[in-house]
Amino acid sequence: MSRKSPLFFLALLAVAGIAFSGAAISISIKEPQEPSPRWFLQRIDAALNSGDDLEPPVIFNAHVSPMIIKRGDPKVRIIAWVKDDVSVDTVYAEVAGRQTPLIDLSRDGRYEGQCSSNLPPGYHRITIVAVDRAGNAAVSDDLVLRVLDPLDLNGNRIEDSLEEMEDEDLRVIVLTEENVSLKRDDIPFRDKVEGEFAVLPGTSMVVRGSELEALANIEGVKGVYRDQKLAILGDVSEGYRPRDDPRLAVDDYTGRGVTVAVLDTGIDPNHRSIDDLDDDITTADPKIKAFKDFVNGREEAYDDHGHGTFCASLIAGTGDAAGVAPGSSLVVVKVMDSYGACYLSDALKALDWILENQKDLGIDVISFSVGGEEASDGSTLLDAACDRMVEAGIAVAVAAGNLGPSTRSIVTPGTAERVITVGAVDPSGNVFERSSRGPTPDDRIKPDLVAVGVDVASARSGTLRGETTMSGTSMGAPQVAGAAAILKEKQPDLDPAGIKRVLLKSADDIGPSGPDNTFGYGLLNLNFALELVDLPEGRAGPEVTDLVLSRYAAKAGDPVMIHAGISGDAAYVEVNVGGGDSEIRIPMNDFDRNGVYTGRWETRFLAPGDYSIVVEAKDQFGGVGTASVPFVLA
Repeated sequence: MSRKSPLFFLALLAVAGIAFSGAAISISIKEPQEPSPRWFLQRIDAALNSGDDLEPPVIFNAHVSPMIIKRGDPKVRIIAWVKDDVSVDTVYAEVAGRQTPLIDLSRDGRYEGQCSSNLPPGYHRITIVAVDRAGNAAVSDDLVLRVLDPLDLNGNRIEDSLEEMEDEDLRVIVLTEENVSLKRDDIPFRDKVEGEFAVLPGTSMVVRGSELEALANIEGVKGVYRDQKLAILGDVSEGYRPRDDPRLAVDDYTGRGVTVAVLDTGIDPNHRSIDDLDDDITTADPKIKAFKDFVNGREEAYDDHGHGTFCASLIAGTGDAAGVAPGSSLVVVKVMDSYGACYLSDALKALDWILENQKDLGIDVISFSVGGEEASDGSTLLDAACDRMVEAGIAVAVAAGNLGPSTRSIVTPGTAERVITVGAVDPSGNVFERSSRGPTPDDRIKPDLVAVGVDVASARSGTLRGETTMSGTSMGAPQVAGAAAILKEKQPDLDPAGIKRVLLKSADDIGPSGPDNTFGYGLLNLNFALELVDLPEGRAGPEVTDLVLSRYAAKAGDPVMIHAGISGDAAYVEVNVGGGDSEIRIPMNDFDRNGVYTGRWETRFLAPGDYSIVVEAKDQFGGVGTASVPFVLA
C-alpha cells in the first residue's frame, strides 16, 4: 500500500534526462524558450541533495481570518508564508486537536487552508508547522482564534437574551461539567433545582434575573440558558391515509417486535386503532407498553389535546386508521400540555427517562413531532440531546418545522446532525408551503427527506373509531418513525445510521436532481427501502478494510505515513492519534480515487510513549467505520 514520493520520480526523471543526453553528461542550453519554474528546480535539488539541508523553514506573516467567529459561521481561513532554502515538504495548522493541511496552490510560498467554525466556544491557539524535505521543522504558535457561543456572544456564560431581565423570574437550564451537582449543600441555589438531566449534564430551575451572574460564576457551571418554549408542529385540516399509499403499503412486515417512543401530548388508550395489536378484543395484547406523564403526573394514559393520539396512530394504528407499522408497540411520554406546548427542560427530562428505560422497554425508535417556535441557530441544547439519543442506539425521527417557505427555517431539534428530519409535501408531491427549509447554519442539507403531511387522516382522541385530519411536518415524522420500525423488524441488527441511510437512499427524488434543502433526499418510499435493506450496499456504512503504517515504532521527529483502504460511501476520513496527554485528528485524502486514503503524522512534537492510531471513515448518514493499530514513540 506504500506509495513512492513524487519527488522520487522527479529525481529519477532528472537523472534519466542526464543519462540520455550523452556520455559527456553535460548540458548547455542557450536562450531557453521557457525557464523552469523556481519551485521545480528547488524540488529537483532537494530530492538529490536533501541531506545537505540543515536549516529549518521560515514561517512569516501568518494570520487567521476572521479572528473572532461564532459556531455556524463560514469556515476560517489560515494563511502563512513559508520559505526554505531548498524545498518545503509539508505545512499544516493544528486547531483544537485537528490538523488542517495548508497548500501552496500558487507556488509562491503562500500556504492556505480552512478549518471549520464548529469548535467549542473559547480561545483556540493555532499552531502552524512547516517541515522541509530534509526533515527540519519550524513552528509558529502566535495565532489565537476566538470562538463565541452564538447564544452568549459576550462570553459571560449567560445567554444574551436573559441579561436585560434582572427584575423577572426566569426559567433557565444550567449546563454543568460532568459529575457536578447544583444540589450540593454549599450551593446557594440548591433549593431552586427542579430537575437534573443525564442526557445533557445540567439542571432546570427558576431564578431571578438579578441572580444570573452569581449562578453563572459557580465552579463547574458551563452556561445558563433560556428554558425555551416548544410546540407541536401540526394543524387541523382534512384526507390522506398513509396505508392507502402504495409507497407505504407493506404486506409482509408490520413492525412487530419493535417499540416506538412517542413524545407528544399523550394518547387515548381507548381508541380502537391503538388499544391493542390486532383489533381482536379476545386477545390480551395491549399496544401501549408504558405511559409516562411529565405534565400532570398521572399514571393512566390519556390525551387532553389530541395531537399525540393522532401521531401515535400514524405510526402504529390498526383498522381504519391504520398506521405505517400497525404491529409495533408504543411507549408514550406525555411531555406537551393541553395547549400543545412544553419547555425545553420538559423534553430533556423525557429523553432522560427514555434513556433510563431504553433497555427494559426495548425502545428502538423515537417519534418527536415537537419543535422550537423559531428557526434554530444550530447550537440548541435539544439538538445535542437528540444526537445523544442516536448515539445510544435509538433512531430519532423529528419534524422539520412549519416556518417555510423561508430558507434556513428548520426548527430545533431538526437541525441535529444524526436525527432524521422530515419535511412535508401534499399527496401529489408538491411541497407544503410552510414546510421548513434548510440548510442548517453550518450548511448541512436539511430536511433529510419528506413525507405526505397535508390533509392527513388519523385517529381522533375521545372517540372509539373516529378520525380527524391535520397538516404539518408533525404528520411526516410519525410516518418515518413507522417506516424505521418496519426496517428494524426486517433487519434487527440495523443501527440508527443504517436506518437513516436506507430511508434516504430509497426516497423518491421528487425535487431538483440530488439532495436539496426543500425535499432532502426525496419522498419516503418504504417499499423501495425494504428492497434496498437486503443489499449490502444499501444498508452497510463505510468500512476500513486495511490499515498500514510506514513504520509502527519511531523516534520523535520521524514522520509516519498512514494508508487506509476504505469501502462504501465515505464523506470524510481522518486519523485519530491518541495517547499520553494529547489527541490529534489528521485528515486523510484519496488523491488518486482508488479507495486508498493517505495521511501524514508528524511525530516530533509528541512525548514518547504508547499511542493508538485509529482511522475513522464517516458517511453523510451518521455511519462510522474504524480500524486501529498500536504505535510506539521512543
